[in-house]
Amino acid sequence: MTTAQTFNLAQQFNEARKWARAKLGALLLRPIARELLIVLAFCLFTAVLTWPYVARLQDAVAGPGDPYLLAWTLWWDYHQTFNDPLNLFHANVLYPYRYTLAFSEHCYGLALPFFPLFALGFRPLTVHAVAMFFGFVLSGYGAFRLARTLTGSYSAAWMAGIIFAFVPYRFNMMAQLVYLFSVWIPLLFEALVLFARSRSVKLAAWVGFAFFMTGLTSVSWLLLSLVPLALWAVILLTRLQLWRERAFWIRGGVAIAGASLALLPFLLPYYFVHRLYGFKRRIEDVKAHSAMPIHWLVAEGRNKLWAGMGANFTDAAKFQMFPGLLPVLLSLAEILVVPLRTERPAGKRDNSRSKWIPVLDAIIVVAFALSIITMGFEETQFFGRFFHHLKSERTWTLLSLALIARLCLAYPNILRRGGNVNLIQTLRSPQRSDAFWLGLLLTVIGFWYSLGWNFFFYRFLYDVMPGFKSMRAPMRGAVFAYLGLALLAGLGAVRLGEIIRRRFPRIRPQTVYVVLGALLLIEFNAAPLHFMRGDVYPDAVTLRLKETPMRGGIAALPANIDVNQRYMLRAADHGKPLIVGTSGFTPPYLDQIEKMTRAGTISPQLMDLLEKIPASYLLVANHLIAPERRTDFSAFLAGAVASGRLRFINRFDGSNDLYAVTAIEQQAQSEAALPPELKIRDWSSLVEIDPVELVAKQAWTQTLYRMHVATFGVLPRYEDFIRDVKIIGRGVLPGSENQERQFQQNLRAFADDWTLRPPFTKLYDPLDHAQRIDRFIANAGISLEPRQREELIERLTGNQETLAGVLLKLVNDPRFIAPEQHRSLVVLHYFAYLRRNPDDPPDNNLSGMNFWIEDLKRNQHERKLATAFAESFEHQKLKAQH
Repeated sequence: MTTAQTFNLAQQFNEARKWARAKLGALLLRPIARELLIVLAFCLFTAVLTWPYVARLQDAVAGPGDPYLLAWTLWWDYHQTFNDPLNLFHANVLYPYRYTLAFSEHCYGLALPFFPLFALGFRPLTVHAVAMFFGFVLSGYGAFRLARTLTGSYSAAWMAGIIFAFVPYRFNMMAQLVYLFSVWIPLLFEALVLFARSRSVKLAAWVGFAFFMTGLTSVSWLLLSLVPLALWAVILLTRLQLWRERAFWIRGGVAIAGASLALLPFLLPYYFVHRLYGFKRRIEDVKAHSAMPIHWLVAEGRNKLWAGMGANFTDAAKFQMFPGLLPVLLSLAEILVVPLRTERPAGKRDNSRSKWIPVLDAIIVVAFALSIITMGFEETQFFGRFFHHLKSERTWTLLSLALIARLCLAYPNILRRGGNVNLIQTLRSPQRSDAFWLGLLLTVIGFWYSLGWNFFFYRFLYDVMPGFKSMRAPMRGAVFAYLGLALLAGLGAVRLGEIIRRRFPRIRPQTVYVVLGALLLIEFNAAPLHFMRGDVYPDAVTLRLKETPMRGGIAALPANIDVNQRYMLRAADHGKPLIVGTSGFTPPYLDQIEKMTRAGTISPQLMDLLEKIPASYLLVANHLIAPERRTDFSAFLAGAVASGRLRFINRFDGSNDLYAVTAIEQQAQSEAALPPELKIRDWSSLVEIDPVELVAKQAWTQTLYRMHVATFGVLPRYEDFIRDVKIIGRGVLPGSENQERQFQQNLRAFADDWTLRPPFTKLYDPLDHAQRIDRFIANAGISLEPRQREELIERLTGNQETLAGVLLKLVNDPRFIAPEQHRSLVVLHYFAYLRRNPDDPPDNNLSGMNFWIEDLKRNQHERKLATAFAESFEHQKLKAQH
């Protein structure tokens, strides 16, 4: 290539580069294109910090609890909008209650942007996953817009957007999409700023729309926004001197009133629910979800940099509030680095108002004294129960208002600086920007919110603000503090860039901002993000229910907080009324079902309740029933089928059984033979079929275990133990009403025979009564008072008690039961799941048993023990063989 050709090629390249730059510049001048590029940038940040979440949007969820509930909520909002919008709140869960969508957040504003995905046929769980991805993206974009509007700086906006989008606590809310999706909070404050600056009709309408969408998306966010929004309006009115601006009050008032009126159809159902069912959040619930200041030093577990920080604090797993180190440092840079003072004439005190200063000073002193006294005597019987009526939150609120009023009139001499003589002049001072004051306000209010019942501010709002009594988790108000920190950090980043430019002229501020942004992304990184693959597609029984007409609802067992959300997700597939479920409040019917099936024998009264509701079908998810509970469920179902109150329809997917409640669905026909496990069998037969039944009736088997130990002083052996269980279990029908009485009768007969067996007689016949009792006591490892020992000997000598009776008394002595609780439970798991002795091969010693005993003593986690044995390779191999 010649020199001329090279020169021409370089010239063409330069011209192409200029053309591309011009086109890009023209594109960026278009507002829509510019905003779209910003959103795409936040999409990229989200994909990187949450990888590989973006590659698993079909079925990725943070867990099988609230995400399933919220996926159903999004589907119901879409489904009912196009089928029966006037009955939006009469949802198909928690049947037959009304307004059940209002038992929790209705999320309509959250669902609305994703209606097209439902229309295209996406599954509810997939829509939920996409919405969660955009919860990060749009929250960051909302904070970006707010910071840009307040400061005019794109640099501050990027810092604020990144912080608010990816602050570690946002990852803590991944299971609660409605709270993760907080885009309308910054947009609402931005709308108020824009309107205060120009007071146009168009911007007033934008304020009303933002207010409406905040409430339409989350009632909690709307309620928590009211206080900081009102205070921010006061600050804006003071800074811009708009108190007498009619356009602001008329247009703004009309906008808010119109938005409130539009929200009424979405808020009144919550009032109806309160009136109909008396739902009200217990103070204990609020206290349990109120953070302490120390919890702001607890890091979110998904964060790769700070995970484990504060893990030893009390309730650390529940309150992971740490916002990251860099946002705090940047915020401090803005707060502590005071800008150069603008010259202004010294302020003068308004003498016409000075007469109020002594009055306010007196109120402050009295309120402070009352606050101290009230904290000491609150809820006591002193002074005629006066302090049952005068609460500390009211006195502290009075003190705070008096202090603010005093500062607005005049600072005390010790606080005066320069020409600012009161708070109003400080607010109007050009030294600090709107962004600074809003950031500071939101940080303080959000921090107070997070403390909940541990600070007077929230207690006062709980008493006087409508709606606050329905919120359970004040700690979520920390989101407002994170937005405030984002604004302050954005300002701090700009100030830091200016300082570095003055000291190091060669370093461009843009370089500082890029470095800070990169450091923030590194600090907030959660990739690779842990999540699970959810049950995105309906199972066979769900598809069958979808095609089945019914007069009542669908009940499901087991019913508890760990599995109810799964039934709700499937309710989005079959669309039929579901009796069980999970929501912000638990209705009485559901509470009764859960109590009846929580533990022990399931009473036939459960059928009375199902018929009363009414339930058309009962779904039993066998794979969700704990192994030790299967006998109780089988006994209940077998009894209901035998009495004709349930009719077995079919088994689906090898685990889901469907029954018709015959009193409601008399025409329902059985399609398959009754499963073998539903045939009524005694305990002996059940143990023969599956030794896991040993764990299902722990109280019974532990009694036999202690009889072996008290007699021989050593652990029972597997073969002998299984043989004895089968003897005691004959005729004992687990789940029946007389099961305990029959067991005790069998046990007493077994004990009588036990004392006649050769191993027993060989050991105890050579001994007298005193020696026999002493050996029992020594084997059991307990001590009796001399008087108790002598009484037992006398009763044996006088034939008032048999040796078997004495042995049973010692076996059931709490002093023997408690020390053996953990060891006996571990031994029973070896017998039940591994069908061998703890020291048999492959163990060959008792080290494995001792490990599980110590683990059980330390953690008190029986479920972990059962899961470990059930999932062991040895147990799985035995299952395959049998």
